[in-house]
Amino acid sequence: MMTLSHYQALFRDTPYLYLVMTPDLTIVGASGAYLRSVQRSEAEIVGRYVFDAFPEDPDHPDATNVAEVKGSMLRALAKGEPDATAFVRYAVPVATPSGTVFEERYWSTVHTPVLDQDGTPVLVVQNPVDVTELYRFDEQSQLATLQLTPSSGDHAVNFNRAQMHEALSRILNNEREHLRSLFNQAPGFVAVLMGPKHVFELVNEAYYQLVGHRELIGKTVWEALPEVAGQGFEEFLSGVYRTGEAWSARAMPIAVQRERGGPVAQRYIDLVYQPYKDQYGTTIGIFAQGYDVTDAIEAQAAKQESDERLRDGLEAAKMLVWDWHLATGELVYSENITRVLGCSPATMSDAAANLHPEDRARIGAAHRQALAGAGAYQEVVRYQRPDNGRQIWIDSRGKVQYDNEGQPVAIRGLSVDVTERYEAELELREANRKKDEFLAMLAHELRNPLAPISAAAAVLKLIAPSDTRVSKASEVIHRQVKHMTSLVDDLLDVSRVTRGLVELDKEHIDVGDAVAVAVEQSRPLIEARRHVLTVERCVGQAIVHADRTRLVQVIANLLNNAAKYTPPGGKITVSIAARGELFDISVTDNGIGMNSRLLPHMFDLFTQAERTPDRSQGGLGIGLALVKTMVFLHGGTVAAYSAGEGMGSTFTISLPADMTV
Repeated sequence: MMTLSHYQALFRDTPYLYLVMTPDLTIVGASGAYLRSVQRSEAEIVGRYVFDAFPEDPDHPDATNVAEVKGSMLRALAKGEPDATAFVRYAVPVATPSGTVFEERYWSTVHTPVLDQDGTPVLVVQNPVDVTELYRFDEQSQLATLQLTPSSGDHAVNFNRAQMHEALSRILNNEREHLRSLFNQAPGFVAVLMGPKHVFELVNEAYYQLVGHRELIGKTVWEALPEVAGQGFEEFLSGVYRTGEAWSARAMPIAVQRERGGPVAQRYIDLVYQPYKDQYGTTIGIFAQGYDVTDAIEAQAAKQESDERLRDGLEAAKMLVWDWHLATGELVYSENITRVLGCSPATMSDAAANLHPEDRARIGAAHRQALAGAGAYQEVVRYQRPDNGRQIWIDSRGKVQYDNEGQPVAIRGLSVDVTERYEAELELREANRKKDEFLAMLAHELRNPLAPISAAAAVLKLIAPSDTRVSKASEVIHRQVKHMTSLVDDLLDVSRVTRGLVELDKEHIDVGDAVAVAVEQSRPLIEARRHVLTVERCVGQAIVHADRTRLVQVIANLLNNAAKYTPPGGKITVSIAARGELFDISVTDNGIGMNSRLLPHMFDLFTQAERTPDRSQGGLGIGLALVKTMVFLHGGTVAAYSAGEGMGSTFTISLPADMTV
């Protein structure tokens, strides 16, 4: 059984280098081989912090890589596992007759932690191999070059075959792991295929991600990736292996399983097959390398589709987009400009030359105003197409673009050919004008014979006052003439309003007085239908600045509507209420009401509720339109409300109070 003295002798006489330290890196022991290698005694280093015992060269700090050695020691202590440094430059201080000098040294080290029963490090052992004789250091380039034959220098005696083998194994393993790490972390996918059957020998992580992390090593391509067979890759691989010439393709489609056992997905790859040759130039394998460019291809396809949609939209809308660079005057525009404008102007001045002279000045002013601070503009202008001479209407809109300093550098905008819409609007305006003229003419032509008819009816009644039939016929004629006169007056009012011919004769009036006059005008109809009328006035006077005749006309119109659309024996209420700086005049009835479909259109011209079969409610559907227009001319508003059919209605006029009295 070995004793402590045996272990001490073994530690002292072993040919390998060992330095023993505590976790705080204090030296507690060193093997004899270590002391001889660094030309130090145990008394000189034991009990000292390792980097005090072996300090860096103050004249050449790069010659003593303290950070690398210390990092390896701390990693070993932290992980509880050996940590190897295949190659490190660390000069050693050596005493000479002329003083201490630093001797250039290269080491291959392993730091191994010694753990107690609880797994806590109690020591860390350094096992360095002096590999100085394997390297030649070039001072000019500051590079060390590996040489496999040791020189016959002073240190050759310390460098035996076993040490050389161990040092080289560490170095080669380190280089191999380094290359494997680089290979695995390559951004593109990489695979090495060996032999004519293309067997996987090496595959990096990106390749595994492409094919779904399946078992590949040792299998042929078609065994490992059966879904890829028949997609043309067999011919390309065979061609490269047979000819020894590289092959490449961009955005090549490939159907592959992205997950093990999952569905086949369409991907796109940039791919290179490079022949792998032996020392005789014979192809023995293929180096496959590439990138999965699916995202880029799909993004490109989406952009192309978006561009096509935009192009089709611009064509359908007869719209072009453009940028006007202010410094050069250059115009950059969408490719459909010739189809919209009939030419391709190089500058904004060239484009403006085809505008109508009146519009040219207007669009120029709009540009200047936008650049001066408005930031944007919109104008509809007349444009003469140079290709066919046709005048078109262009809706031009622009927004100023600014640089980082807030200075305008360009105007970006769009121009739309709105000729069809504009001409349709002009035709509608013309038709509307002719309609107004016709209504005015019709009203006048209808009104002219009404007075003689009314007079004739009165004379007829005077001629035969005792004849009951003549008297009754005269009353019918008189009543219908009065109704016709009312309708014609409404038509005349509509004509005047739509042509902007209504002039208001405003004065200070009391709303209560206007309501009283309107009630008197509507009373015959209200009493004829046996309605109960209630008038509710506010406290004090309700003074507004209004045209008395028109205001009475508006209120009477609402009262007549309430009387006509309320069944006999109904209730009608007129109320006046103050609301802030407004006076509200409301006419409420318990009549037929309105449904939700009709309510939003109550004030449209020629809109009517459903008529009774005998048309007893009469009217042309222009009364409420006149009410809205007249109230608007007074600076007021009118609103209608109904809870539904059969639930009655409320019409409310709101007029500004006259604050000057």
